[in-house]
Amino acid sequence: MRRATVFINFRRVATYKGLDNARATSASFATNTSTSSRPARSWRQPVFATVAVAAGALALSAYLEPAPDESELPREYDIEALTCYWQARPWAVRKRCLEVVWELLPLTISVFIDKQRGLTTDNDVCHRHAVKTREALTRLGPAFIKLGQALSIRPDLMPAVALKELQQLCDACPAFAWEFARAALEEELGCDVNEIFEGLENCTPEPIAAASIGQVYRWRLRKDGSVVAVKVQRPNMANAVSLDLYILRCIAQSLRAFIRCFTKARIDHVALLDAWATGTTRELDYIAEARNQERFREALVPNFKDRIYVPAVRHELTTRHVLVSEWVNGPRLADCSADVVRKLCPVGVECFMAQLLDLGLFHSDPHPGNLLVSDDGLLVLLDFGLVAEIDDINLHRHATAVVNLINANYDELLDDFIALGFLPEDIDKKRLLPPIQRVLEQGMKAGADMKRRKKNFQAISDDLNDIFFEFPFMVPAYFALVTRALATLEGIALVGDPEFDIFWAAYPFALSRVTAILGAKQTSGLMSAAAAHAAQSMTAPERAQMVWAAARTVRASASRPVEAVAMAPVNAVAT
Repeated sequence: MRRATVFINFRRVATYKGLDNARATSASFATNTSTSSRPARSWRQPVFATVAVAAGALALSAYLEPAPDESELPREYDIEALTCYWQARPWAVRKRCLEVVWELLPLTISVFIDKQRGLTTDNDVCHRHAVKTREALTRLGPAFIKLGQALSIRPDLMPAVALKELQQLCDACPAFAWEFARAALEEELGCDVNEIFEGLENCTPEPIAAASIGQVYRWRLRKDGSVVAVKVQRPNMANAVSLDLYILRCIAQSLRAFIRCFTKARIDHVALLDAWATGTTRELDYIAEARNQERFREALVPNFKDRIYVPAVRHELTTRHVLVSEWVNGPRLADCSADVVRKLCPVGVECFMAQLLDLGLFHSDPHPGNLLVSDDGLLVLLDFGLVAEIDDINLHRHATAVVNLINANYDELLDDFIALGFLPEDIDKKRLLPPIQRVLEQGMKAGADMKRRKKNFQAISDDLNDIFFEFPFMVPAYFALVTRALATLEGIALVGDPEFDIFWAAYPFALSRVTAILGAKQTSGLMSAAAAHAAQSMTAPERAQMVWAAARTVRASASRPVEAVAMAPVNAVAT
């Protein structure tokens, strides 16, 4: 019995020792395992720590970034001040870039896929893309809305269904809430709105029109009972517009460097954008716009009596963010009948040629919403925020360029291009003349007819690409604004006359300016204004054929005036 008890105790001791040995072995294995896995933990921990520190630093920099402050922004376009302002706010720039990519990249991919599948000619597909584009541009804000406005008046670049959709951006932008408008009015005018305007008690006024930068109300003044248009700027416009301009300028710098690296073209995309940005920044200052409006009113209304009208400004109620002017009743020119458009578009062309060739101050934003027809049939110009100024030398050269283009004097036209800064003085004119002549003749033959334009567009584009690659072309900074304004007028005129051509319409006024500068003797061999007026009833190919025939005859016999030759085809068509 005793031996059995001793044996059992011995086995217990052995068992305990075995457990201790097993535990020791297990602990040793765990230690070895931990030791063997230590190198893996040694690279993960620093990486995780580095990522955490970097994320914390980024979050801290975003938190400490200065908030946008309109008072720090320059009132005039100053790229150095703008760069300094936004470089201090890199997170706002990155956020805006992501917003642009988020909006436009899916749309671009969708259009590209449909184009590859051959669906872009389908009206339903095109309309769907147009709606999405309009909505995306609206969400992106003023700078992109203005891009859509520029496309909305180019029927040679955009299909009709897309034009109609994009034209809503001209005067049908989403309105902002009345409480923001009221706050801006009372802050700018320094009193309650009811003290100045009638009918605002206990109501929420709806704007008559909403544009990219502001919206317009039609109210009556308590002081004298006159009806006025009150334009109120959207909140935070200075920051939103300046940020988009800063980003677009960075893109323009990259584009300029790329093109100059691979072609001989010297088109300065940065200078073009700076010119547009200068005007866009001035649009934010309604005091400057009021001054422009008065200058145009004083210069145009007396010279275009009973044809052109510019509303008067109420300067005592105008501030940087509020503009009050005379109210004018009437529909948009683009919405009028074809007869009204045919009647007033030549007036508009003459008016804008007077600005370009005489005044030296050019209304650069005549989109369809800014051209009205008054109750008594006058063409009314609105919105003078975006204005280009032209020096005296260029006033003369613009006139001669139009005259030489219509008369197919391409040698002299190249001289105009050089004087206007499109080409350097040492350009090889003999080598440039043939391709330039081919492009211009194609363009004049196409005229403004959409079918002919689209048919010739690819050929003209290919030729222009070759010319810009081979020759150092430049575009003066202000010229982009000029072409935009003239393209707007031409786009509206096409509603009433599919054969309308902006250069032929501008010729009579340009000829009068050239005659005043050079004298009647030197211009006696040019096509007369009467011939140009008669030629406007022709189709574009007929006009082009008439000019080329006249030019060939003049080269063959310098003693015979161009007018005598030019009038014969005109009379033939008339009969």
